[in-house]
Amino acid sequence: MKPQAAKLPRVPEKAVQQHIVQLLRTIGAQVWVLGTTRSTGRKCPACAAWVPSLDMGTRQTPGIPDIYAILPHVHGDVGDKVGMWIECKASGGRPSPEQRQFALAVVQTGTPYVMGDLDDIIALLIQMGRLDRKNVPHYRLPAPQGEGR
Repeated sequence: MKPQAAKLPRVPEKAVQQHIVQLLRTIGAQVWVLGTTRSTGRKCPACAAWVPSLDMGTRQTPGIPDIYAILPHVHGDVGDKVGMWIECKASGGRPSPEQRQFALAVVQTGTPYVMGDLDDIIALLIQMGRLDRKNVPHYRLPAPQGEGR
């Protein structure tokens, strides 16, 4: 019987999002987190009892990504700032049909769009010349073309 590899714990999507925001801000990007915190409820003004919220919606258009960022100038040129959309996904996370539709529409405009985790963002930033490979830990570097991670 072959020994099985240890299964790593699943990283929550909110943690993935925090890591991505931290990286983007570290390289000087302006970052807007578009998600919303849902209300869990409130105290009843009459009796002070806790009343759970019945509305768990985000009040956003379905498919809107989690983050919008504007990457800083690279060469001091005013024209080289770039906006990008980011849909954070934890390992194994799958996009909704609305997220796929938004991604397709954005990509058709030529605007950078990433759906994935921190490693996916790092790979795109390296490809765009916005992040130097030598500043990335070896275990976060994208695999050479044609190989998987």
